[in-house]
Amino acid sequence: MLPYQTISEAASALGRNLTFAETLWFNYSASKSDYILYCHNILFLFLIFSVVPLPLVFVEVLRWAGFDRHKIQPKVRLTLHDMLKCYKDVMWMFFSIVGPLQLVSYPSIQLIGIRTGLPLPSGWEMVSQLLVYFLVEDYTNYWIHRFLHNKWGYEKIHRVHHEYTAPIGFAAPYAHWAEILILGIPSFLGPAIAPGHMITFWSWIALRQVEAIETHSGYDFPWTPTKYIPFYGGAEYHDYHHYVGGLSQSNFASVFTYCDYIYGTDKGYRYQKKILKKLKEDTNGVQNGGSYNTSTVDLKTD
Repeated sequence: MLPYQTISEAASALGRNLTFAETLWFNYSASKSDYILYCHNILFLFLIFSVVPLPLVFVEVLRWAGFDRHKIQPKVRLTLHDMLKCYKDVMWMFFSIVGPLQLVSYPSIQLIGIRTGLPLPSGWEMVSQLLVYFLVEDYTNYWIHRFLHNKWGYEKIHRVHHEYTAPIGFAAPYAHWAEILILGIPSFLGPAIAPGHMITFWSWIALRQVEAIETHSGYDFPWTPTKYIPFYGGAEYHDYHHYVGGLSQSNFASVFTYCDYIYGTDKGYRYQKKILKKLKEDTNGVQNGGSYNTSTVDLKTD
């Protein structure tokens, strides 16, 4: 809750007039407690999990030609019933685990110092903090993900997430309840290291979930803006991880690819890309009058 009763009082405390964004924030948050503002995350997550994957549902069900050719695993098709069941399972986990966890985790937000007052952070401040959050979460998530792919971690916990060998948007948060709790830790490490404003925290939670939905979309659209982000994995990169499945030792990265490259856990993926590129070139050669010999290649390698 803001410690000001009026906008003029807030302007006086800041020593300047409020910006348009700060005025909006004042009008919205002045009478709300910090706890209520934090709990907005529950609403944001619900809307993201429910709305963002919907275009992917339409694309999958209607099989529009313009989109269908971008499906990464074209032989795998899920029905509307399958996708609604996935959504139902995700919502059950949301209301039984994620929501209650949000309600009781506010003391951790107080402890790390997420603020709700004025002034609002600048655009550069938000971008720099969000970059820290993504990098910290990505690195710690990489190692946790690798741990969950050992025999015990996979059989007891992580196999639930891999029930979808060809992932869909709704399956991004589909996981064992223990995995949801464990992976919540990396999400809080970045804000703990570089605490910022509640708006930055909201943006972080929202962007991370949208990113997870995109990487689980099952479609590699060439116009996706994230293709311009350096070292970004994307849908095709993570789809390979689900395709291999089981005790795969490939493509553990949640967002970026640098950890897989540094620690050599993208070799299977790079080998597959190399073989597919060669097959495509050879096929083009045959179409142009050439000839080639191929041997059976198991692309499902880690």
